[in-house]
Amino acid sequence: MKPWAGLALLALTACASGRIPRIPGDPPPAVLDVDAERAYQVVLEKHTSGKGVYDNLDTKLFFQATWQSPAFAEARIRREGLFKAWPAAELEKKLGEERARLTDATEFFFAVHANDYRFDDFDKANTMWRMVLVVGGEELPPVLVERLGRTNTEMRSYYSYMESFWVGYRVRFPARTLTAGQTFKLKLASALGQAELPYTAE
Repeated sequence: MKPWAGLALLALTACASGRIPRIPGDPPPAVLDVDAERAYQVVLEKHTSGKGVYDNLDTKLFFQATWQSPAFAEARIRREGLFKAWPAAELEKKLGEERARLTDATEFFFAVHANDYRFDDFDKANTMWRMVLVVGGEELPPVLVERLGRTNTEMRSYYSYMESFWVGYRVRFPARTLTAGQTFKLKLASALGQAELPYTAE
């Protein structure tokens, strides 16, 4: 093999995207009803996509993002109701408020773990990252990227993939009508690497 061929192969592996390993630790909060807990985790997994960005064997960043679809948003609010022991009237009020809040946007809960804090600047005006929603042949920039802060018990109650030192964001894009089975993706790119997080509409 020619010397430059090995270098080319090395370049191709740099900044590649891969799956995220789980790190053993304290389990996230869970509801007491085992069946309800299992059902929620199924819905969470269905609406979540994640990737890791590596430079050869060195981890750069891990991403996880959960699409706030109507089905997931309802499951999340009902889970909150179980944790907080809401009466039926309070639960219905919260469900209505959440449906109304999500009518004018396509929203994600976005979580990131970076091995260098300088890589985690998604909410900055001059961020190094380009983040777009790719749907129906369009690339839509976010209308809001809100930093929610480091992992805490509240975040882990609903997004059990959150681990120590992760940071959560709320990311909103323009609302789009999605038909059942339609695919779309959250795309991230910078000099560090690229990742595409795929989803399928219900």
